[in-house]
Amino acid sequence: MKSITLTALAMTLALAAPAFAADEINVSKGISAAGAPLAVHGVDLVALVNNGNPVEGFATHTATYDGASYYFTSAANLEAFEANPAAYLPQHGGYCSFGVSVGKKFDGDPDQYLVADGRLFLFLNAETRAAFLKDASGTAKTADDQWANIKSVAVGEL
Repeated sequence: MKSITLTALAMTLALAAPAFAADEINVSKGISAAGAPLAVHGVDLVALVNNGNPVEGFATHTATYDGASYYFTSAANLEAFEANPAAYLPQHGGYCSFGVSVGKKFDGDPDQYLVADGRLFLFLNAETRAAFLKDASGTAKTADDQWANIKSVAVGEL
């Protein structure tokens, strides 16, 4: 009985692992109460995009999208996200958009962000945000092109 349980657990983990094996979404280690890793450091994306307010959401208002959990500060923000996730999700899997433009997957800090042309970009720090802003449209295009090449590549392989 014990070996059957361990085998079932191993199969479950093997099937679940590919969702994040290639680091397609920048998530925290561990899982949220919803059973999926937490994205964007738990910051409420609706508050960030609509109000420019990087405030942490609550586990009581959680959405799971594409295998990642997102926290929100209110039921209204959760509903807004669920109605149109693409309007709020960060570009490039939530990694630093400047880093992606140079072929890397750096952590995206929701305190260092830019909303431009209806898109949310996250950055590693103020320096990478400033570098992105020197040619925002050109760097965004380069990041989009690079993302197509590195999206399914594990962080450690870049």
